[in-house]
Amino acid sequence: MKAPVLITCLIVLCASAQEPVDLEARRQSVVTLQQHLEMRQKRFDEVAAEIRTRSQATDKKIGELVGMLAGLKDSESSKRRVSQIKGEAIGGLQKMIEVYRTERRGIVEKLRTDGSAPAEALKKDMAAIDALAEKRVVQIVELVKSMPGGEDVQKYESAGGSYYNGFYEEETRVSEAWRQNRRDKVESEKQRREVQQALEKAITDLEARQATLKSQLAGGKLTAPEKEIFEHELGYVTNLLGQRKAQLMEVTAPATPAGDDASKGEAEDLKQLFNDARRDIAGDFTKTLKLYHAAAAEREKIHAAQENLEAREKWLSENDPALKKGE
Repeated sequence: MKAPVLITCLIVLCASAQEPVDLEARRQSVVTLQQHLEMRQKRFDEVAAEIRTRSQATDKKIGELVGMLAGLKDSESSKRRVSQIKGEAIGGLQKMIEVYRTERRGIVEKLRTDGSAPAEALKKDMAAIDALAEKRVVQIVELVKSMPGGEDVQKYESAGGSYYNGFYEEETRVSEAWRQNRRDKVESEKQRREVQQALEKAITDLEARQATLKSQLAGGKLTAPEKEIFEHELGYVTNLLGQRKAQLMEVTAPATPAGDDASKGEAEDLKQLFNDARRDIAGDFTKTLKLYHAAAAEREKIHAAQENLEAREKWLSENDPALKKGE
């Protein structure tokens, strides 16, 4: 009984192996995939254009807001209101930088581990993220430098006087100028110290990364994709390290800012403007980030489909008699 069963199986296998390939179906699959790719690419281009437009608009809003804040300083009536708004703006910019860093780490990891990822497109994304992050750092430095430090201001001023037993006794009081100067100094030193500490930590982290990358590259155990991305990262880290050290020097030596004194009413209006702008920027930033994630996922699908199409076209070029005849 075993021999007939074996013979039957062999006959079925041979018949399957000799079954003719449906060349027309293969040709049509290429046409269909081409059309699908064109449709998806068009959609991706539309989303990418929307991302660029949104990103540019958000970037402009941030630049205008930072420029406005940097051009103002507190007065005796506004006390510390403007400086506190600047501090909030610095905090918001730092949060954006953290988001950029998270996105960048994800891209580096993908380039390192996923050989099928669209490498060139991801490198362009990384370059765009780096540029945006650096803008935010520069804007933080600009805001810190716009905050006035302490000046030599006389503490007491005359409050009038009176005659007593033929002698004039002058009365004094703590001047509002001295009080404001003290408020300026306290707030400025607080913000400057926080930014200095953030830059010092960034420098320490970058130096550690630089040493690690050099060690990994010297070890000779990296794959070709890993070696390429690590070499790129080493150049990036080295360049960034120089920038952070220069920025630390900038915020360490406070300049006397040239700006308009804001009255109490102007400072209150500025606070309302800042709150509205911050909500708008946060909403736009979140929407743009979601669009980017969706576009990146779509781009990976397009990349995989393109590789599939190229494989099908290659097979047809090698097996389709009609194409061979036309050569």
